[in-house]
Amino acid sequence: MKHVALILGLALSGLFGCNVDLIPEEGRAFNYDFNAGAQGWTAGFSDYPVENTASFQLQSGIKTLPQKAGKSGFFISGMNRSDDLFMFLKRQFSGLEPSSKYYARVRLTFLSDAGAECFGVGGAPGESVYLKFGYGDKEPKQEGYYLNLDKGQQSESGPNAKVIGHVATPGADCNGGKFAEKTVQTTTTERIPVYSNAQGQAWLFVGTDSGYEGLTSLYYTSIEIALEPI
Repeated sequence: MKHVALILGLALSGLFGCNVDLIPEEGRAFNYDFNAGAQGWTAGFSDYPVENTASFQLQSGIKTLPQKAGKSGFFISGMNRSDDLFMFLKRQFSGLEPSSKYYARVRLTFLSDAGAECFGVGGAPGESVYLKFGYGDKEPKQEGYYLNLDKGQQSESGPNAKVIGHVATPGADCNGGKFAEKTVQTTTTERIPVYSNAQGQAWLFVGTDSGYEGLTSLYYTSIEIALEPI
């Protein structure tokens, strides 16, 4: 399992931008570039009927980026026939202080083929596909129909996750044939509380909660996470 862990200080202003307060020196940042592989991240899907999986066209894994030869990202894709599909990447973090509270912030960079202000069935293919950042005291996964953590529904945040943006991307178009890059990062008010267990472990996840009844395909290229001890 490969990851880069950095001790935070003034360098965090470059990681999260000037609109985010600096984290004290005891904070930690993790930087995952998916051109180097999955690095412990895995994909999951929820909020759909498992007996009808084939019609949802679910796909995930490390793939070559469109229009970027020699570069790879974490691809995730699904047809939202349930009008409620949640597609996510998850990872367990370890080496934290046992039974401790942190505040977490995230910066996501991804490729999307959903243009801005486009029309689609049930909602816009960009603005109606909501990005969420969440925490779990157990592994996030589908149990029955829903995710086993309360992420909220579509545009609403839940106790375990917050809406941090959407996938509409300047540079993409309404035809779905052109991927463009977008970066979304949390602000101070969008940070989430994280509680490590007795072994110093916690689960974090990022994903899309969709109100667009069509195909959503994303290539995550990097995920950067900062943890601030409380």
